[in-house]
Amino acid sequence: MSERERRTLARIERHIAETDPRLARMLARHRVPGRPRPVLLLAIGLAAILVGSLTVLVPLVLGGALVSLAALVVAAVRGLRATSTA
Repeated sequence: MSERERRTLARIERHIAETDPRLARMLARHRVPGRPRPVLLLAIGLAAILVGSLTVLVPLVLGGALVSLAALVVAAVRGLRATSTA
């Protein structure tokens, strides 16, 4: 991104923060890199369960179940945080 585009983006972000703070908080929450996405984790877990079931690999099924459970926990924790900050 060019310097001009960065300045324009910063100006837009400031404007949104001033005019609609709730929207700005919601958008800022989604910009944090490196955080696991519950939907992606759930899809991976379910795929592992399906493949493990078809190939009769119990460790793969168990791993998929654990990943799916982790996705649900992450989603629940994020949901609790979102309701407590709103």
